[in-house]
Amino acid sequence: MRRFVTLLVVVLLAVLLAAAVPEITLFCRAGPEGAAHRAQVDYWNKYLAEKYGFKVKIIEATRADYYTYVNNTLLAGGKTPDILESFSGFTALYGKSGMALDLTDWYYDDTLFPYDRNDWLDIAMKLVTYNGRIYALPTDTNTYLLFYRKDLIPEPPQTWEEAYELAKKFTKKYNKNSPTMYGMAFYGRKSESLPMFWYQIFRSYGGTWWYDRPAFDSEPALKALNWVVKVIKEGLVPPDISTYEYMEILGALQTGQVAMAVQWDAAYPSLRDKNSSPLVWDKMGVAMVPGVMTPEGIRRAHSAHDQMLVINPRSDYKKEAFIFIAWATASPEGAKIYAMAGGSPPRKSILSDPDVLNNFPRFQVKLPALNLWGYAEPQIPDYPEMKDILNTYLAKAWALEIDPETALKQANKEIYDFLKSKGYYK
Repeated sequence: MRRFVTLLVVVLLAVLLAAAVPEITLFCRAGPEGAAHRAQVDYWNKYLAEKYGFKVKIIEATRADYYTYVNNTLLAGGKTPDILESFSGFTALYGKSGMALDLTDWYYDDTLFPYDRNDWLDIAMKLVTYNGRIYALPTDTNTYLLFYRKDLIPEPPQTWEEAYELAKKFTKKYNKNSPTMYGMAFYGRKSESLPMFWYQIFRSYGGTWWYDRPAFDSEPALKALNWVVKVIKEGLVPPDISTYEYMEILGALQTGQVAMAVQWDAAYPSLRDKNSSPLVWDKMGVAMVPGVMTPEGIRRAHSAHDQMLVINPRSDYKKEAFIFIAWATASPEGAKIYAMAGGSPPRKSILSDPDVLNNFPRFQVKLPALNLWGYAEPQIPDYPEMKDILNTYLAKAWALEIDPETALKQANKEIYDFLKSKGYYK
């Protein structure tokens, strides 16, 4: 009996000790990011939880209205989730409002961040920094690439004008022998991606966000939008291009409907998968997005954004949360797990790792694209609302409801009035 009581006490103590181990929560989007984070969490709980004294629980949420839910959760002021995957377009908002924990001091503490700070892609850390303070760690840095049918196009177009000419060549309306119905596809639906696609053309023409006022009606802006509208009017893209987002572009490439497309680099695994893309999996090439020829050579612009991990400032486990996100984003071990599970960590050593490149050769293009031409969207707290104004007018131009010059003038005026109401202009 005494032995039984002793055994029972031991078992109860073990249960109590197990229950006492903290468990922090990671909230993220379902999809490629969620799958990659799940691989990290599984590894952590199996091999590192005991060493660091806490476990991690992953919660995956639907992609629809995901960021709205994240921001509403942070505004609500609850203690959980401890870590939330968010979008770098909100960095300035988080910094100004205190919605996300300021990580700067911990980031520069070698006892908490024992990883190579020089290994980040420069653009990735810019995207999580506001007024010199760090409000997240970048977990996945994405950019657009030009996906093209290498069996049809031996050399990808280097400039937007070359892209126009090739798109015409591979559109049946102009070439009855074209193996594809249309030459090109790109983003057209009003979404976070639409302005980011257009920015690349705008900035490659020499555009900048502002002069003394917003510069979205400048000459480079008009050249960029005229290029888009010309391609749409001439029918070089599918007629429903104003409804195109990620899945529509992916489908147009997978079915052989188009010869090339500007698409987020995250589409590469699907396009190179024999089961997902049986018609094109062995015919798909990738290149940097086109640019504009200048006396100094071709000037390109690669939109970049981070999927980033922020810490809930009201969490009871802030330090544990930081230890986990540091490991997940910056350690050679954690970042490689993320990459091999389909993610795109912004660590130069991982993007050039032979094992990773063997599975994801697009990184050979992506790494120099972001190093040479990557840029961040405007880092101001009110940027999401400003972007929505621009988005509205670009979408109208895409749908041919309004001419490019009028669209940009109206967008620029509304952006100026909005920023003035927020105190940016007197």
